Amino acid sequence: MIDHAVHGVALVGMPEAGALLSALAADEQPAHIGISAVAGGGKTLLLSAIADRHRSAGRAVITSVSAAADAGTALVIDDAHDLDDTTLARLASIAATGEVTVAVAAEPRDHRPLLRDLFTAIGSHGRVVTLSAVTATGVVERSGRRLSPAVATAIARMSGGNRAAIDAAISAVTAHDATDSEPRTMIDVAAEAISAYHHRTLRRLDRATLGVLTVAAAGSTLDPDTVAQTCDLGTTAATSAIDASRGSGFLGDSDTFLADATPALTAVVGAHQIASTHTALVRVLLAHNALPLERALAAAADGMVDPALAETLVDHARAARGHRAVTIWSAARAAGADRSICDRPLAAAALGSDDLDAADRIADEALGADDRATVATGVRIAASVAARRGTYSRAAQLFRWLGSDRAGTDAAAGAVALIAAGDRPSAEDFLTVAEQAPPTTDNTAAAHLAAGLLASVTDSPATAVGAVLRSVSTAADSDRIELESAAGVAVLLMLHTGDLAGATSVLARREVRADGAGDARGDARLLLLDAWTAMTAGDLSRAAALASSVTVGCHRERLLAHALRAGIARRRGDSGALAGAWRDAQPAVAEAEADLFALLPLGELRLAAVRCGDTDRFAHLAAEVDGLLAALGDPPIWAAAWHWYGVQAAILAGTPDALVPHARALGTAADAHPYAAALARAGRVWLRVLQGDDADPPLSGDEIDLAAHDLHRIGHGFDGARLAAEGALRVSDTRSATSLLQTARTIGGAPSAGASAGPEAPAVPAPGAIGLATLSEREAEIAEKLVLGLTYREIGAALFISAKTVEHHVARIRRRLGSTSRSEMLSTLRAAGYGATASQP
Repeated sequence: MIDHAVHGVALVGMPEAGALLSALAADEQPAHIGISAVAGGGKTLLLSAIADRHRSAGRAVITSVSAAADAGTALVIDDAHDLDDTTLARLASIAATGEVTVAVAAEPRDHRPLLRDLFTAIGSHGRVVTLSAVTATGVVERSGRRLSPAVATAIARMSGGNRAAIDAAISAVTAHDATDSEPRTMIDVAAEAISAYHHRTLRRLDRATLGVLTVAAAGSTLDPDTVAQTCDLGTTAATSAIDASRGSGFLGDSDTFLADATPALTAVVGAHQIASTHTALVRVLLAHNALPLERALAAAADGMVDPALAETLVDHARAARGHRAVTIWSAARAAGADRSICDRPLAAAALGSDDLDAADRIADEALGADDRATVATGVRIAASVAARRGTYSRAAQLFRWLGSDRAGTDAAAGAVALIAAGDRPSAEDFLTVAEQAPPTTDNTAAAHLAAGLLASVTDSPATAVGAVLRSVSTAADSDRIELESAAGVAVLLMLHTGDLAGATSVLARREVRADGAGDARGDARLLLLDAWTAMTAGDLSRAAALASSVTVGCHRERLLAHALRAGIARRRGDSGALAGAWRDAQPAVAEAEADLFALLPLGELRLAAVRCGDTDRFAHLAAEVDGLLAALGDPPIWAAAWHWYGVQAAILAGTPDALVPHARALGTAADAHPYAAALARAGRVWLRVLQGDDADPPLSGDEIDLAAHDLHRIGHGFDGARLAAEGALRVSDTRSATSLLQTARTIGGAPSAGASAGPEAPAVPAPGAIGLATLSEREAEIAEKLVLGLTYREIGAALFISAKTVEHHVARIRRRLGSTSRSEMLSTLRAAGYGATASQP
């Protein structure tokens, strides 16, 4: 009620109130006034100021409808929302006559028709004003400008702009000795005062209103039916409680609950009662198929177990992808969904988002189950995790433990794991079981993949590739957990057989994209294989761009990414980048083990280790690969590329004797495998190139040229160019040497100018930058590689010129610099910036 002792009411920071008082002062005749505001919104202060004005004008002020109101008096009524219908009707009648000046203040009540009628009558003879929330600027004004904007903003946010809460905060801050305090301390004082105000105000509300506020705090809409069922109220009582909650000062626009009042609400209502109300709300919304996903997730997180909640979460989970799917499937599981429904898609989502620990937890639980199907699911999940971690030995161990007799529809996955780990006999047993599985789309695709892999170690390339491509065509977009995707295996087979066009075709069919579309985690491996295909084809710029676009996660992807980086650097002749790539790859190499699907990256990293003089770090992996291939019978499809890497490693290491076993293995496979035959021919030619004058029979330029073109034809253009360049240094015929150098340029392509330098480093230094004269572009290329420590032969091979030509260029560089010694020349070049950017990322 109005306190008649109030004088000089502070209405600063409340623009609607100030505007109303100014308008009243300008009116010659008194007018009806209606004020609407939430509890604590300032309506009582404004009404008190209006009453004081009437008294100052000599009018009698009456504060009760029951009292006699004569003409010329002012009837001032606060809290009109608390009046009964009879009193409201009488007050509206008085206002309608216009004989007595009426000033009324009330909280909003949307469902009180008589209160609306009263304000309508007042509006027809005067003004109706709604007091809005106090802004941060208003807080500063109400504080007498003692508060900083930062503190005022915090107070406005915590209070929701409620005038009473703001005044409580200002009083507390003013009382606090804030002379030397930091703004954070003042905000803490204000927060404590506002929290106390919230607590006092909430505990004065009735239980029904508190129930509505609890529903609002849960994020629900406040329709009467939902509130009535949730709070166990009749429709009329629910409507009244909704009105009261909207007038309480704790709800903002769209009935959003004031977040900073949540602790006070919990303290007043009690955590147990709030949890009970939330559970009731969830069940009501579920019954009406209106439960929002975030509310469902929160309910599951709060420990609610309910079949309808679980079913709703399962429906949402099936439409989700990535980390979001992991979250929703986990919530469905927590809400009581059947594990036979949840575990596989949850594990698939976890694997797809690279959350291997989550997938492992699911697998461990399933492995300890009693029923056979759940155990098989656990094995499949755990094996898929192992595959991504690059430990196919564990994947094979899991399926051996399960046994083909218990594998059921997971037998095809078992065959894949066992082949990858080198266990062909066990893989054949599992494939037999897989072929007896129900011929569903998923089972058929899985059986094709397993059959294709088994054929790749026992049959012709065409048979193996055909089966795997049928798996690619048959596979549906589902959440089925796979150790390897059919598309990935198909690309690997194409790369291992030198069919770059086929690999590109498979990648195009899978619509691999680097723009973030689709399931990014699922595409990561295919994107890296796309980059590998580009690198093999000689498109190093595209390969580097694709590789850099991928966010790698699991060990399998990291190993491939490191090998790509090393391979690109090697093909560019960038020793600094290659050394950096090998250094960064060492943790992944230390963790790696050999499997059938890792032969290409392991081969490339083997060459990096040789080039960096660090073969001891890789020796155990080379031995593992040799053992794996031997266990599978040295299958040509998979072994040919590895043996070619062995040939290259021997060449780089300058150990021709080490080349012989690999060349012999390629020769053995040549009859059954055209790809191996081409590599075998090239290997024999390269060995004779290394033998030089001792080669028997003597080597001709035509033989070298043919071998180089063969390498280019099967996707080894870089190696073919190197062979041609190396051969040009060995042949005695000048015409043949010139022709071979032209072949090297044609099939290999010249490295990008300044490939070793950073993107902003010029290929040719500016005039005067290195002393007597600038270098030509060719001399700058040679100077860059010279400072990096490459030999004349290596520089010549990289630039497709002879070592003798390199020597002539070096002599000219030395003369241009005026250097008296080689060391002085190198020092001058380093000072000019050559070689400095090769190690930059």
